Amino acid sequence: MKQSSKKIVIGLLSLLFLLFIWNPTIAIGEIKKSKAITEEHATYRETDVMKILSVLDKKIGDQKSLERAKEKLFALRDSQFFLIASLSEQIAREGDKPGVDIAFLLITALIILS
Repeated sequence: MKQSSKKIVIGLLSLLFLLFIWNPTIAIGEIKKSKAITEEHATYRETDVMKILSVLDKKIGDQKSLERAKEKLFALRDSQFFLIASLSEQIAREGDKPGVDIAFLLITALIILS
């Protein structure tokens, strides 16, 4: 009795493995999902880079510095990038208030030190 129940359990586990874990359609579906998420993330990052560069262009104006900043923006970790994007949105919203200069200095430091 014990051996037959072992065989049943092993058979059921094998079946579950084949159906749920080893199913190629599930694997392909997950690859397609991750690829779509990556492409969507890249699109958002590109639009955020353009927003950041427009803010930097108003403050700096030097094309060579903007190109260097663009290269570094694409190389930043997500946490650093999102912080810079948030600060640049604040600069764009607030205009010439005193906090804008501090936000610009933070962006500059994050880009230079990265």
